[in-house]
Amino acid sequence: MPARAARSSESGAALLVAIAAIAVLTALAVDLSYETQVRLRTSANARDELRAAAQAHSAVVFSRLVLSFQAQIDQAMSTGSQALAAAAGADPGSAAAALPHPQIWSLVQVNSAFSHALFDEPGADAAATPQPPPAAAAPTPPPAGAAPAPAAALPRDPAGGFEARIEDEGQKINVQLDALGTTGLLGPQVEELLRLTCDAKWDPLFDRTDAEGQRYSRTDLIANLKDWVDEDSTASVLTASFPGGNCAFVVPPNPFENGFADENYPYDRGADRYKTKNARMDSLEELHLVAGVTDAFMAAFRDQLTVYLPNAAALNVNSDDPRQQLLLASIMTDPAAQASLLDPKLQDTFYKALLAARMGGFLAITPAQFQQVLQGVGVKVRTDLNLASPKSPFTDHSAVFRIRALGVAGDVTHETEAVVSFDPNLNVSTDPTAQAAAATLPPFGRLVHWGEE
Repeated sequence: MPARAARSSESGAALLVAIAAIAVLTALAVDLSYETQVRLRTSANARDELRAAAQAHSAVVFSRLVLSFQAQIDQAMSTGSQALAAAAGADPGSAAAALPHPQIWSLVQVNSAFSHALFDEPGADAAATPQPPPAAAAPTPPPAGAAPAPAAALPRDPAGGFEARIEDEGQKINVQLDALGTTGLLGPQVEELLRLTCDAKWDPLFDRTDAEGQRYSRTDLIANLKDWVDEDSTASVLTASFPGGNCAFVVPPNPFENGFADENYPYDRGADRYKTKNARMDSLEELHLVAGVTDAFMAAFRDQLTVYLPNAAALNVNSDDPRQQLLLASIMTDPAAQASLLDPKLQDTFYKALLAARMGGFLAITPAQFQQVLQGVGVKVRTDLNLASPKSPFTDHSAVFRIRALGVAGDVTHETEAVVSFDPNLNVSTDPTAQAAAATLPPFGRLVHWGEE
């Protein structure tokens, strides 16, 4: 073979080897680069998840700080009202003897922008301290029951941001029924639930059958709620009467009597059999276990229900939710005048009068003042309600609050829900030693529920 042809053949082989080597090295480099980017992104996400969780926890702590101030204000106003009533010789529960309670928790926007404004050192180095957005960019509080805020609305500083919403559990209906009937509030509790569901528009919720082919009426559902928390194994029967239809009923002070069936019968029919708890509910999600509580029922009423209150808790009349305000008005209205509350013009007048009495939601009013507003718009009220009685179904303040917190860092969000109680008797053991230890509440309240997503 000529030398020139041999050299050409060798050059061609070397070129092929070089191309193959370059291809292999390129593939390895691309793979290494991709793996590095994935690890970097994973590390960044892990970092942001930790930051977002810390931001959400900060929102809870900040909210508890606000609530601790509210508890101190409520205590001071209550003491002042009692002193005023004693000096004037008036009934402590009367409207004249009540001092106004400012509701700072409903006005303060708990978010990272406000936190920076309060706690950042003036003139701090901008590179060292994450700067919040301008005040005008602060997120608008969502309506009642909504999520705290969309992630895009939160501050995007290097450390992330947070937003929290505080909800007054005392403004909701307590489905943690007083199964023993020791507080005198079992009748009003049942009446509140009946008022909540009595409207004919809710009939489809009770006309459908569940997954087990069972159908539960309004009264069945309330009896099942009582059986879930009581201590016996006998089914209860609701003794309320309905002489004028669903929304015109009579509820006796002790509205239940024992039936002749096993209370576990509704739970023995499905594939996943279980028994009633016969103890307090621990969370709102536990309601899904009660016979008659469907997903549709929870979608309709979840934001108006609570299980975190003590058995003796009364309804707070200082609600910002028009649905709850109308429910409170319905309970206070004389049965013969219930139809007047269906007038949209009267409802609008009532909402505006209530807003004016509360100075736009800044001040809390007493049940007697709420009743005066109702009378002022021309509604006849019940005469059998003693609003000054310790067993009144109404109150002007609450001791249990739910905190919905959202933390954001980068593209990661973290949601935290906490329920805080300032009631020393809630969720305390019956053991005398435990009761003595719990007699003094922590300054930021007692945590009774915690959940994270």
